[in-house]
Amino acid sequence: MKFFILFFIFITSIFAHDLDVVEKYFVDTNNSLNIQEIMKHKDDFIPIKEYNLGIIKSSVWIKIDLKNNTKQNLKKRINNKMAGINLIDVFLVKDNQITKTYKLGNLREHNKRENDFRISYFDIELQPLQKVEIFIKQKTYGTMEIRWNIVNIKDFETYYFLQGLIYAFFTGILLVMIVLGFTLYFIFKKKHFLIYSLFTLSVGIFQLTIAGFLYQLGIPLDLNKFFTFFIPAFAMILFGLFPLYFFNIQKNEFKITQIIIKISIILLTIFAFTQFFYRIYPDVFYFSKFYVLIIFLLMFTILIFSIRMFLLKKDGSIFYLLANIVYFFFGVLYILVAFGILKYEGFLYYFISIGAIGQDMVLAIGLIYSVYVMRERNEKNIELLGEYSKLSFIGQTMVNISHQWKEPINNIYSSITYIEAAREFKDKNIDTIIDNNLKIIKETTSYLKETALGQLHFYKEEKNIEEVEFCEEINYVIRLMEKEFIKKDIKISFDCNDKLKIKIEKNYFLNVLMILFENSLKAFERRKIKNPKIGIFVKEIENKLEIIFEDNAGGVSKDFIEKIFEKDFSESSSTGIGLYLAKEIVSQKLNGQITAENKNEGLSFKIVI
Repeated sequence: MKFFILFFIFITSIFAHDLDVVEKYFVDTNNSLNIQEIMKHKDDFIPIKEYNLGIIKSSVWIKIDLKNNTKQNLKKRINNKMAGINLIDVFLVKDNQITKTYKLGNLREHNKRENDFRISYFDIELQPLQKVEIFIKQKTYGTMEIRWNIVNIKDFETYYFLQGLIYAFFTGILLVMIVLGFTLYFIFKKKHFLIYSLFTLSVGIFQLTIAGFLYQLGIPLDLNKFFTFFIPAFAMILFGLFPLYFFNIQKNEFKITQIIIKISIILLTIFAFTQFFYRIYPDVFYFSKFYVLIIFLLMFTILIFSIRMFLLKKDGSIFYLLANIVYFFFGVLYILVAFGILKYEGFLYYFISIGAIGQDMVLAIGLIYSVYVMRERNEKNIELLGEYSKLSFIGQTMVNISHQWKEPINNIYSSITYIEAAREFKDKNIDTIIDNNLKIIKETTSYLKETALGQLHFYKEEKNIEEVEFCEEINYVIRLMEKEFIKKDIKISFDCNDKLKIKIEKNYFLNVLMILFENSLKAFERRKIKNPKIGIFVKEIENKLEIIFEDNAGGVSKDFIEKIFEKDFSESSSTGIGLYLAKEIVSQKLNGQITAENKNEGLSFKIVI
């Protein structure tokens, strides 16, 4: 019999717990009870079946009964893993007397709180076989998580040290993607790169806030609230705007989708700004329930839109679709946790971080792919630009040659007519007349030939950068258009160092110069300018060449000065392609810049190469 008794004691000792724990809770619907009143309502507490109560306005009291079953002192750390906007009061009770209180929660000023750690915790030490009651008053503006974990202090410190490393890793990845986005924005000036960077930055700040890291770092309480409620709304606004710029959606495209996105953005903006009134009406934070529904509507709309983009085979749509599938999945988990449907445990502690990192990484790949597509298109555009430039110059050259050849052709015709008349009337000096006029015809024909050959280098396929006498090349264009200048009484001023030499793809530069001349000629004619003037001034500044081209044709209105280099823009009835083409040639082919400003009585262009 003794053997069985000893065996029973041995078996029960194996399965015995060092600490007995009984957990119950009570909902104070009126938020009116204090600890003394609560201690009188112990029988109203009910066993905890669900630890996640969702978003509720009421205060919740948790009662934890502990008993040390061992013959030694036990020191435990009791903690709530949910770091959020909350107020927590802890009361240790022994023999119906309050022996210790703790002030916790991330909604409490740092100097009024027991500790500044990112989650709420307190330590308790139990004597052998000692019993203690713990009452915890909990009020939160987020998800009400009433699970309090009882662990060894060393295990707690190890766990949260590793958690800190995980978040540091997540933060590092986000920082890399933020820098990538800003870098791409400053290089390509595309808004979707900027939106991506700001969105990723907002998500990162929100993650560090709800995990309690920013509170632990000691940021002001108001700023912590701002990051918790305003920043995610701002992030979702950027989330809604991103596809409109990424896919370059026009106003008349996908109207229903655009309407839903814009309405969601307006509602999110309103929600975000209501948070500034929390001092007057603290319960404004509970509007987050409606905010969560708006987020779901926006995410669902964006997911459907991303599927449509994929079916339409838009560039980068596969990456955008994958990113939204990831984000939608984790977003739905967030909503289910917020409404208390899912337990906030296991991997769900990190689901927001996992979802954000997953989405941002896939989007980053999509952005890199879009850069690759832009580069491919840019290379094709450069090729087309060369052909367009050549065709443009051919047209302008034909006009100039027609002016240049008009008089020489008339001279040839006159010489032939003179010879025919001398022969018909049997002029006695016919031989002299024929010789003189043949000489004129030969000289004129040679001039025509020289003029034609002078243009051939513009239409060669090879594009060679060569050292040229820069001033002489500009003089060449001026001579080419000289007849036109004389006809319209345009005075040309040209100042350039004759010894100046530069390595350049001269055909492209001369094309730009022809475009600027043509722009001034049209302005003179359209506005009937008296005493028209064009000035060209070239000077060398360090290792750069500055060319100023200006006229007195009246300039451009202030409203349009920033638009004159845009494609299809024109103040007249012209195509509006000339100055756009000039800017593209200067930036793409000459590795320079061209700018314009109203100066004196006309428009002044500055080209820096």
